[in-house]
Amino acid sequence: MKGCRLIALAAIGLGLIATPQARAGGSGAVSAASLVRPGDLVFGNPHGKVTIVDFYDIRCPPCRHMDRRFKRLLRHDHDVRYVPVAYPILGPASVLGTEAMFAAGAQGKLIPFRARLMTQKRPPINAILKTDAKALGLDWRRMEFAMNGDGVIHRIQANLRRGRSLGIHEIPTLFINNTKIVGSVSYADLVSLVHAARKTAEAAARGAASSPSSTHGT
Repeated sequence: MKGCRLIALAAIGLGLIATPQARAGGSGAVSAASLVRPGDLVFGNPHGKVTIVDFYDIRCPPCRHMDRRFKRLLRHDHDVRYVPVAYPILGPASVLGTEAMFAAGAQGKLIPFRARLMTQKRPPINAILKTDAKALGLDWRRMEFAMNGDGVIHRIQANLRRGRSLGIHEIPTLFINNTKIVGSVSYADLVSLVHAARKTAEAAARGAASSPSSTHGT
């Protein structure tokens, strides 16, 4: 039963690792802030002017490179809200690892478990996941039960539906405010994209503040 569910989930959104060269997907079509859902993992400033939504797979090498760049960005820029969306489209091992990550979250260890998954070379299997769980002080039996539970399965399905509704079939796919980027970008380019998004947001805020409709007595 478990294997069938894994295969069925993976088949929902089988996709590709994006080529190293990022491709801008246009601006103004989708707001990153509109893609954030209750329960999403949030790093950085929850009220930052710049929102980054990152559709990633734990087994995707470019996604792992970007994860390190996002961590570096957040250490230096405190006006960014970073929302990674687990999007396991590289097969059953990706789904299994994502299930384990969400199940670890039920015991308050989603972030450290995610950190392990994002650095391991071997694909997730139960033996490795069990070792990781014990290293983090998690109750493996409870975690394994949660991995098979409807809550975790539904959360993964919801993420896959979210990505499919946006036409995402390559990872990483990033939304930086109103700009979509397919593929990884260098740290310097990431900083530039965030800077441009912030300037645009600030200009829009100034325009809204000075518009006639925002003036008292009109």
